[in-house]
Amino acid sequence: MRRLEAVVLSPDGARLFHYHRDQTRPDRPWVRGELISDAAAGPGTIRQARGTLRQPGDLLVDVPENTADGPRIARYVRSFDDPGRRWRRLGDAAVPVGAQPDSADGWTGPPGAVAVAIARTTLAGLPAIGNVLSALPGGDGALALPTFDPGGEGWLQALVQEGASVYQWHRQEWGGRQRWVRASCLRFHPDDGFEVEDRPSIKLAQVTGERDSQPSAPDVTLSASESRSGVRGTDLGVRFDHAGRSFLLFGDTHWTARTRATRDAMGELTPAGPRGGLPGVTLHGTPLRIVGGAATSREYDVPLDAFSLDGELYCFFSSHHFQRHQVMGRSLLTRALDPDLPISGAARRRPISFAKVATFSDRFFVNVSVQVRGGRLYVWGSGSYRADDLRLAEFDLTSPALLGALAGESPWTRPQVGVRYWSGLRSDGTPRWSPHESDAAAVVLGAFGEVSVRWVDELDAYVLLAMDGPEDPVGKGVTLRSARQPWGPWSPRRRLFDWELSGKSYHDEASRFIRAHHRDDPVGDAMFGAQKTMTGAAYAPYLFDARREGSAIVLRYTLSTWNPYQVVLMEHRLSADAVRAISGAG
Repeated sequence: MRRLEAVVLSPDGARLFHYHRDQTRPDRPWVRGELISDAAAGPGTIRQARGTLRQPGDLLVDVPENTADGPRIARYVRSFDDPGRRWRRLGDAAVPVGAQPDSADGWTGPPGAVAVAIARTTLAGLPAIGNVLSALPGGDGALALPTFDPGGEGWLQALVQEGASVYQWHRQEWGGRQRWVRASCLRFHPDDGFEVEDRPSIKLAQVTGERDSQPSAPDVTLSASESRSGVRGTDLGVRFDHAGRSFLLFGDTHWTARTRATRDAMGELTPAGPRGGLPGVTLHGTPLRIVGGAATSREYDVPLDAFSLDGELYCFFSSHHFQRHQVMGRSLLTRALDPDLPISGAARRRPISFAKVATFSDRFFVNVSVQVRGGRLYVWGSGSYRADDLRLAEFDLTSPALLGALAGESPWTRPQVGVRYWSGLRSDGTPRWSPHESDAAAVVLGAFGEVSVRWVDELDAYVLLAMDGPEDPVGKGVTLRSARQPWGPWSPRRRLFDWELSGKSYHDEASRFIRAHHRDDPVGDAMFGAQKTMTGAAYAPYLFDARREGSAIVLRYTLSTWNPYQVVLMEHRLSADAVRAISGAG
């Protein structure tokens, strides 16, 4: 299956768009194509005429429209032999209004549905109807649309409407097992509203790389990582504290020694760096290494977060990228072999090694953020990359059984004593917990990828930093939520930074720090083939620290920019009104 095709209504229900998704890699997004109809009166259906591998059949769409002559079912076509491959209206379909293509029972779909299946079905059934895989009901009962399988083989695929959001699900099949999981998000459209900060975040400095390509910025970075540590570029920058020192975890890293591919890195913060008032960063000169169990160390296999406990350091990693057609296949829990963490840029053949403790999750906690508080380790996690909700697990750090498993004195079991998963609230408002990950319930709905959750004393609240989702009404932004309890309730989002507007800064080249143009742009770098000619984008905001200045709270966070393929340090000043709103959340 190389490509999925779909037709989906706009959120206002008046326009029908064509979408497609390249299935050759699981990290390919849904792409919105051409507008098919701007007079849609309901969801449409898509199918493909019979064709060959060399000459695919035409794509055909039927959609109810309001016309001057009354309601009609309009038919549109896109021919693969048309050089422009534009959608054109053929006329009225041979289907009267009120009839569904496969029956005479009516063009079905509950109010508010953005798409409709060609054949009604259920989650358990999902039969293939010719070359079209029919859809399944959404979590709120809305009926979603069919997807097209050109080869007629492979896993079943479906788009599911959940509220106003639209997700792709697929049925994984391996070793005689089957399970439905989200694969991608086509549209994230939450209904809880959002606020926009009056003053956006500002960039303080570039953390990694050798030079800062922003035209108005000092040339120096906080690390000079290429000359000092052999690191040309990297991403993420997750801060953790251990044994009175502070560190940053970096993801897919590009080294001057090309044979190291994209193996991950770690750096240590120093109180003073090359920029006045800002810390320095020393990256270790050798990649991180996981020993004692199956682990992969290529793209998307990255350190996620770490915590310190009784002098030991534990780190979560993602591993087994693209396994079962998921971007990140699983999360691993590891323990540092040398908790002293001897960081040195000159150490080019001495890896920082971690021993595998356990595979933590291959379902809901593949991307995680952790916080130790009150004898508990809280683990917030999402499953399918940039397509899943946020869930919560809790480690009881006083449990002898769990401490023994962490230390490697006893095997990690499933379920593991001392680990439980938030599964909702009881009628009296108290949390309900389960020892089984399969029972984990969403604490925040979304399309989460990288997440950062920390308790912030200055706000007396947990703070969640994340990015926008596809076609998100919040815009292209870094967002903040807050809560007084780990499970919430979480506040509506506050947008801190619009990276498209302020990061690419189309009208002020001097302040631009994310590449805006494919050519002739002074901002950017050429780290690898798939990146060097692309424009940039922001992702992975991780809370760095917080401080109080009068009635305001100043947050700093790291942010990755794709092109340049580096990490920057951002600062955001929350106004007194924003502080009051956040501190009162939950």
